[in-house]
Amino acid sequence: MEPTCNNIKIPPLKRKRGRKVKPAGTIALLAFFLLCATFGFWLAGLFASPFPDEKKENPEVVYQSDGILNILFLGVDQREDEPSRSDTIILASLHLDDKEVNLLSIPRDTRVEIPGKGIKRRINYAHAVGGVKLSIETVEKFLKVPIDYYAETNFEGFSEALDILGGVTINVEEKMYLPEEGIDLKPGLQKLDGHDALSYVRWRGDGKGDIGRIPRQQKFFRTIIDQSMQFSTIWKIPQLLGKLDDYVETDMKLTKMIYLANKFRDVGNVTVNTYTIPGYPDETTYGASYWIANQKDLDKILEQVYGKKKAENV
Repeated sequence: MEPTCNNIKIPPLKRKRGRKVKPAGTIALLAFFLLCATFGFWLAGLFASPFPDEKKENPEVVYQSDGILNILFLGVDQREDEPSRSDTIILASLHLDDKEVNLLSIPRDTRVEIPGKGIKRRINYAHAVGGVKLSIETVEKFLKVPIDYYAETNFEGFSEALDILGGVTINVEEKMYLPEEGIDLKPGLQKLDGHDALSYVRWRGDGKGDIGRIPRQQKFFRTIIDQSMQFSTIWKIPQLLGKLDDYVETDMKLTKMIYLANKFRDVGNVTVNTYTIPGYPDETTYGASYWIANQKDLDKILEQVYGKKKAENV
């Protein structure tokens, strides 16, 4: 499978800092970063802040380039009486000098080694047994890329934020009906409120599971970007920021978010590339349903984003 990417011009990746949050829908969080960018640019004009290099030393890291900031986005869906597992996992790599953002979607069923557990499981299992900390360690070990920061959100925040924005207009590709999950969408172009938008990005009934859902999430993301450019949306940002504060958790300081907003303020020259972990589904070899990464094609993507590997350190 050849790795692919879509090149689009968009506003910068930026988000107002959230504090404590209940865990658990991350296409939303990426969109929130963009929707808050305008507010961030205004703040950046008031506060100038250097951006010191705080990258961790990790002997297993193979892909590491100067001037790239890696942020792990986690959308966690927690049901009653169940451990919270990461439902959406996206690694955002920001090239600070080139004003380029690379988004790598990691299917939640990807089979990986869970550090310190001596087992291989679906990658979303890491959050269930070790929270954000183990999720970061697992992604670092799998991709051999350092994670500088994380941001986590939940589905409740996704739905409420979209209601604040007045919904989103999108073309629904097919009938999506799953009453036990509260999903009931007809095909065609329509405006979705927060609940129905959440149904759209969570729908897995096309027989392709999580892999089929990722292109819809990326389509939704681009639609939200277009909406964020509308003047009417800008006036809703303060109210939106309040919701982010309730539903988002991150270890990035506000001053650094302001720096990023200022760094990427020239929106016409910011490029975003979207990727998905290449591979194939396997439902028999390991006694469960997994997504098996194609390491050769994955390496091609990582080299596109980060450059060649460090000296034979694999």
